[in-house]
Amino acid sequence: MKKQALFHLLLVPAVILPFLLTNSCSTTKSLAAFDVDYTFHKVYFSYSASSSLKDLPEITLYTGKLTINMDSILTANHVPSGLIASAYLTKLSMTIYDPPAATFNWLQSVRMVGSIDSTFKTTTDFGSATGIDPASKQINMVLNKVDLKPILLKNSYWLKILATPSGQVPPASASMYLE
Repeated sequence: MKKQALFHLLLVPAVILPFLLTNSCSTTKSLAAFDVDYTFHKVYFSYSASSSLKDLPEITLYTGKLTINMDSILTANHVPSGLIASAYLTKLSMTIYDPPAATFNWLQSVRMVGSIDSTFKTTTDFGSATGIDPASKQINMVLNKVDLKPILLKNSYWLKILATPSGQVPPASASMYLE
């Protein structure tokens, strides 16, 4: 019986050790990787249109500082920050809710960029939307697969929403949110 137990004790390292030695760190890391879902709070903002809007090649709809406490999110999910290899957006949309009848007929395209500071000297492109349906009240972004971990670990970052006008006249003022 003791010989059988000893055999099993020796068999486990004999099988596991070659696996660890022949596989790369990235393989081992990918086996330990998992997703942590987190839904950010809505970001509300307003845009007031100017009469020269349709003559501009690109307009800024929103610029603001967003704060996130990544440590709290990780702690709530029982995940040490050292295990997070990368972070990605999985869904991002912009919705116009006021005036109630307003749509995005005045936008041709939208893009969102982030930065670790307010100067936006270096930016990260989060995503964009082109060919916007003029009757739409919501724009779903096509997201870039960009690792956001360096930005999110700063506890705050800056977001800018840029748009290309379509030539249509926008509402005088529009209230929107990101989700």
